[in-house]
Amino acid sequence: MKARWQALAAKFAALQQREKQLTAGAVVVVIVMGGHTFWVEPAQLRVAALTKQIAQQKTEMQTLQAQVAGLRSQLKDPDAPNKAALAEAQAQVAAAEQALLEYDQTLVPPQRMPQLLQSLFVRHRGLELMSMQTLPAALLLAPPAATAESRQPEARTGDGKKPAPPPAVKGGNIHKHGIEIRMAGNYLDLLAYVADLEQLPQRLLWSRMTLAVTAYPRSELTLTVYTLSLDPTWMTV
Repeated sequence: MKARWQALAAKFAALQQREKQLTAGAVVVVIVMGGHTFWVEPAQLRVAALTKQIAQQKTEMQTLQAQVAGLRSQLKDPDAPNKAALAEAQAQVAAAEQALLEYDQTLVPPQRMPQLLQSLFVRHRGLELMSMQTLPAALLLAPPAATAESRQPEARTGDGKKPAPPPAVKGGNIHKHGIEIRMAGNYLDLLAYVADLEQLPQRLLWSRMTLAVTAYPRSELTLTVYTLSLDPTWMTV
């Protein structure tokens, strides 16, 4: 092998300068092409294969993540929206009841209304009590009417069953307890009675008041007053 290299070296030395340059350039090209074939190209192929594998694994991972998200949504409580709505409604009812309890301290209790109106009437001897009657207790807040949403077809869960209905909201409604009182007298006496009602330490709420002159100076006053309470119980007079 050594002798062969020496022979090749002797032949290369015998070449002209230009021939030496061409020969050296050809050898370099062969070496570069061989290096690309044996080292660079295989490395590029391995990189391409790894890139393809990574892309495939990424796609599979995204598919798995989508499946996991779907399973999680299926495992969610189907009554979660109803429970959230219930909690919100209960909080609103509790706040309204607390506000009413505070406001109730400024109103005449329902059970005291008849006695209060009669005792106040006694102070005005120039008036004639024609009638006093209690009105049926009524809800201050009417139940909500059916909405378009409530008329939609019944919802179903994934297995075709009906979801559990939302639990009933605990808490009472606000009730109006009213009394209609009719009296007669001259205008100034009737006006004095109304003024006394307005100056009571605990208030009554006004619903309707009509005044009619029957035969001067006699007039008839029809007055409807009410109070509020969470208790639907009402008494008659």
